[in-house]
Amino acid sequence: MTHAPQHTTSASTAGLAHLGAVLGPLIPLAVWVAKKDSDPWAAREAGKAVNFGLMVFVVFAVATVVRKFVPFVAFIGTLAQLAVLVVAIVLCYQAFRAVRRGLPATYPYNIEVVKRND
Repeated sequence: MTHAPQHTTSASTAGLAHLGAVLGPLIPLAVWVAKKDSDPWAAREAGKAVNFGLMVFVVFAVATVVRKFVPFVAFIGTLAQLAVLVVAIVLCYQAFRAVRRGLPATYPYNIEVVKRND
């Protein structure tokens, strides 16, 4: 099975989904919904980005709750928020670079919400 996209628009669309995962799961979800029937490769990559974006959102929300409601360790919540942002930016950029080269992206951490047919 080949992983390379058929056109550069597939790679661009998948790249947009991976970069959008930094902000949460909504941008990759929109890409996945738009491409799930017409472009299987971009939809598969967008599904990976949705799953990762959802994980980023959940972990950032937990860090925010710790920061707001646990008074003696609020600084740990702040550090966790910064760490989540930095890790999300780095991993999403690496995934973006991979799909722009036509390779499938992988994330080391993932919550499987959107099922993919790999």
